[in-house]
Amino acid sequence: MDQNLRQLIETSRLYGKDKTFVIAGGGNTSFKDESHIWVKASGVALETIDENGFVCLSRAKLKIVSTKTYSSDATEREAEVKADLANAIVSAGGNRPSVETSMHEIIDYQFVVHTHPTLVNALMCSNKAESICFELFGEQALFIPYTDPGYILFKKVETEIVRFTTKFGKAPQIIFLENHGVFVAANSIPAINEIYSSIIQKITGKIHEVLPTDDVKPFEAPIIDEIQHMHPEFRTFVAKGIESSLIHHFTADRKSFLKADTAFTPDDIVYCKAHYLFIPALKNDEKQIESVGRLIDGYLCTYGYLPKVMAIEGQGVIAVEENIKSVLNVLEVFSNILKISYLSENFGGPKFMTKAQIDFIDNWEVENYRRKMAKS
Repeated sequence: MDQNLRQLIETSRLYGKDKTFVIAGGGNTSFKDESHIWVKASGVALETIDENGFVCLSRAKLKIVSTKTYSSDATEREAEVKADLANAIVSAGGNRPSVETSMHEIIDYQFVVHTHPTLVNALMCSNKAESICFELFGEQALFIPYTDPGYILFKKVETEIVRFTTKFGKAPQIIFLENHGVFVAANSIPAINEIYSSIIQKITGKIHEVLPTDDVKPFEAPIIDEIQHMHPEFRTFVAKGIESSLIHHFTADRKSFLKADTAFTPDDIVYCKAHYLFIPALKNDEKQIESVGRLIDGYLCTYGYLPKVMAIEGQGVIAVEENIKSVLNVLEVFSNILKISYLSENFGGPKFMTKAQIDFIDNWEVENYRRKMAKS
């Protein structure tokens, strides 16, 4: 195995295993030489990735994405871009390259590590993200306001990289994406690690309200045992509950939950959907079960899908999914949503994705593919 690919695998696993940097199947990494780029395959987890988890593409063929004119229709455009990415693949195996492959390609460094650190996203998903980002990093980093992922984001980042490179004579090594995460790039892995360490150190210095002690434990409630009777589609599903000091902070009442009831990032939508159901506490378990059934029906009418996350007032949260792996992913991602919301208070409070941004992700074939991969 090539030494550079070995380093890429080791680094991918290092960050993938660290839950403060990568949650569930999020993030992606790459290495490039003069002719080819190796980028993480869509739906593959960084934590356990090996050589087969990367897709090798021709850089010459990838350049067409930068110069070609695509359809003005979003669905057609993304399908056309996906086809051009597929045409650039030179490796075997049938894996689909990350949707962010073109962004990795235009970042002029050999190694790129893109993650969604909780601490970074506490800033990126806040009301003062841009101003505090500039305060901490000045012009040494790019800040990209939220842009729909895929081709549109790629072109936005491409334009900003050209501007940055023209001004400073080199490409940026840090690219912050609002309501998304961060790209870090360098020509060596030690440099990547040093940059990440600096980013975390600077943001930590702005944290005054630290997270409550992480004391997560199972949450037991009659509703969990009855969930399969709440809706026909739940009959084959699995439910699991957890509680903690942080969860109690947000489930204290409906007002408290408003700061965590909507998605912050595209990954939140992939794993948890975009909205989360708050269930007022009832002392009578039988009445609560009847009430929850009505709330689930109302949620379905409002959003067109069943809830994956349900929060019980003053008690805990419940995840509902097709299998235990998916349930654990939902609980992990939603717990991170709570952490981001809590820490965002250090930066002006939480800033959720808008309805238009959510609708784009919900209807995007690429993210539906990731959902499918995450459940397998």
